[in-house]
Amino acid sequence: MLKYIIIPLAITCSSVTFADHRGGRTISHTQFARVTNVQAIYERVAFNSPVEHCWQETVAYQKSSSAPVFGAIIGGALGNELGHHKSNKRVGAVVGAVLGATIATDISRQRGGQQYQTVERCEIQPRQQWREEIVAYDVSYRYQGEIYHTRMPYNPGREIEIEVNVTPRG
Repeated sequence: MLKYIIIPLAITCSSVTFADHRGGRTISHTQFARVTNVQAIYERVAFNSPVEHCWQETVAYQKSSSAPVFGAIIGGALGNELGHHKSNKRVGAVVGAVLGATIATDISRQRGGQQYQTVERCEIQPRQQWREEIVAYDVSYRYQGEIYHTRMPYNPGREIEIEVNVTPRG
C-alpha cells in the first residue's frame, strides 16, 4: 500500500518541477558554501578628541586691605566730634569718613603695592585624530568545486549562505 502512495507523489513532484522548467521560470533555493578566505577592508576615519592644554601664567593683583574701612570709621568719628551743631556734626561725619577712607587707601597702596602670583590656566581644545575602521569584508568561498568572491558588511565565519538559481536553457 505504501508504494501506491509514494509513486504517485514522486510523479506529481517531478511533473511540477518539469512544468516549472518548461514554463521558463527560474527556480531558486539556498545552500551553504565553505568560506575559504576572509579579508577585512579598512578605511581611514577622522575623529575629534578633546585635549586639555595647560600653562603657567603670572598675574598681578592688588593686595586687599581692610584699612579703607577702618579709615572711614575713624574719619567719621573725628568729623562728628569737630562739628558744633547737629547739622554740622552730620556733614563733618560724612566728610571725615570719605577723607579717612581715601587716606587709608593711599597708605595701603604704598605699603602693599602690586603683588604677583603664578596661576595655572587650562583650556580644552579639539584635536583631530585618525583611526582605521573595518568597513567591509572580501570573502572567497567554494561551491561545487569553484571559487567565488563577494564583498559583505560582516565576517560570515566558516560558511556562507548562498542562493542557487536554476534556469532552463532554450
